[in-house]
Amino acid sequence: MKFTQHLDPNINLIRHYEPGLVEVNQKKLTQSCIITQKTLKPEWSVDSIQTLNQDHIQQLLDLNPEVLILGTGDTQVFPPAELFGYCARQGVSLEVMNNAAACRTYNVLTTEQREVVVGLIIESKPLQN
Repeated sequence: MKFTQHLDPNINLIRHYEPGLVEVNQKKLTQSCIITQKTLKPEWSVDSIQTLNQDHIQQLLDLNPEVLILGTGDTQVFPPAELFGYCARQGVSLEVMNNAAACRTYNVLTTEQREVVVGLIIESKPLQN
């Protein structure tokens, strides 16, 4: 997939995404993570959309986003309505999309100098023998 080019080499840019993997700058991540322009948290303790809770959302909100994006894996799956309400009460809209769309949207918003936070849920795949 093609991504937008960013002129600032000091920001976290998503270089590549495929199911089960996201590459931020030159770092390959295979588990759920949180990305902002200046912060990379490579270990976000969300195993699946079913385990997502208010504490996980608060970790995203603590980074003071102007725009909050939740990538829910290979397909778009909406979290419980109470999580949307929780974000709204904090004054932030929760945008939900599949990981590929979340990565593209994140990159575009960073070129617009927007304070964007993306949480990507990358489900662990069982090891095959």
